[in-house]
Amino acid sequence: MKHLEFTVKGLFAVALLFVAQTMFAQSLRTGYFMDGNLFRYRINPAFMGERSYFAIPLLGGVSVTTEGNIGFSDIFHESPLGNNDYVFFTHNSVDTKDFLGGLNTNNDIHLNTDLTLFSAGFRARGGYMTLDLTMRSRVALNIPYDLFRFMKVANPMLDDLINGRIPDKDMGPGTFNAGNLNFNTRNYLDFSAGYAFAANEHLNLGFRAKVIAPIGYADVGFDEMNINYDNIDRWNIQAHGAAKAAMGGQFKYDDRMINGVRENIVMGHTGYEFDIYGFGLGLDLGFTYDLSDVLLDGLKVSGSLNDLGFIYWDGVLNAEMAGETYSFEGFNRLGIITGTESIDDQINDLTKDLGDFLAMREGEEESFTSGLGAKLNIGAEYEMPFYKKLSVGALYTHCFDDFYSYDQTSLVLTVSPLAVCDFALSSTFADYGTRFGAMANFHFTGFSFFVGTDCMLSDLSDSKYPFPNDNLNANLSLGVNISFAKAKK
Repeated sequence: MKHLEFTVKGLFAVALLFVAQTMFAQSLRTGYFMDGNLFRYRINPAFMGERSYFAIPLLGGVSVTTEGNIGFSDIFHESPLGNNDYVFFTHNSVDTKDFLGGLNTNNDIHLNTDLTLFSAGFRARGGYMTLDLTMRSRVALNIPYDLFRFMKVANPMLDDLINGRIPDKDMGPGTFNAGNLNFNTRNYLDFSAGYAFAANEHLNLGFRAKVIAPIGYADVGFDEMNINYDNIDRWNIQAHGAAKAAMGGQFKYDDRMINGVRENIVMGHTGYEFDIYGFGLGLDLGFTYDLSDVLLDGLKVSGSLNDLGFIYWDGVLNAEMAGETYSFEGFNRLGIITGTESIDDQINDLTKDLGDFLAMREGEEESFTSGLGAKLNIGAEYEMPFYKKLSVGALYTHCFDDFYSYDQTSLVLTVSPLAVCDFALSSTFADYGTRFGAMANFHFTGFSFFVGTDCMLSDLSDSKYPFPNDNLNANLSLGVNISFAKAKK
């Protein structure tokens, strides 16, 4: 029998350590109302570019983005040894009450990666055509409050109970319910072709058809996880959960004692194997309408539905924890001050402990279908009557996604003082707080450059890990492209 330690590094190390390495090349919301923005058709396929262009591979649009309702200071704390390093929240130097007081019922971390491998746009048959090859990745992680609480208090409480002491009142009861622990990532290549055209003098229509090549998937979910002290020296865990993965490569196994029986469990992944795990299809639809002659001079409205479609995943490995009870000895490596372990060492130790905590029984391969995470966008823009090069706009987005549903509204101020440059400021109201953004876009004949953000950094951790302190909301985007042909509005 094998037990599957499914994506433990995905659950914590990837989500907490590699956040700053995420690249997100989709068009900035702050630049949605910029006529010279080459990539805004990725939000609304009805937008037609001013010029033809060719994106420089990997440099056409590079960006870093993260979202979450917890931050660096919630997970990592200054080392009491004064060595300019940090300790994990499970460290006994971190006050339990202060740590738990900064958490939410559900603690979310989201990462999005869109890496443009090829992109081009050009005029064709009276309209504007775009071609794209993009590698896309979506990661969503939810950690319930009680799992954090258990990880923080389990070892000190266990020590008190074994030695006949009354646990500290801040430790809480010896029963924890950590259900709703979820991790999901889907990765695929997106081949798309889009076309936008003027249906009449007021209305533009557009679409993007997509062929999907899935290259990696993992999903771990627990709908039940009850943890109780067993009056000996362990915790009893009764959990019901399931996991799926399509990632290739090989798993690294190790012999361990699980519930008194020597088992082979997975201790890691020896290497990702690039392959195509199925197929998929997608579609973006959009429109823009100028209401100047109908309702109000200078008023335009727009809307789109993006990522309508599916992915059929084949050769997916299954694993499950079907409600059985098993024993866990606790997070043994992180409760004392050693004076020698760095944050990297501590997270590696945590990964080893989680290998026992999240063990699953391996099942048969199967196939299934997932969505792409459809998005509804609605926008409105009004040009100032006293200065036509200045406009105010609003853009609303709702994402329909089991693992990453959200609502956000952006207010954008855009100015184009010259024909070859645009500037914008934005304020976005979203599920994870209010954000402020800015963008500068320069689009000459032969050369185009933009830099911007939808979420300015306001409070970075003072460490070698430059993560946001209060929450994991951060974004920085820039791109260099080759543009040609005379600009056409």
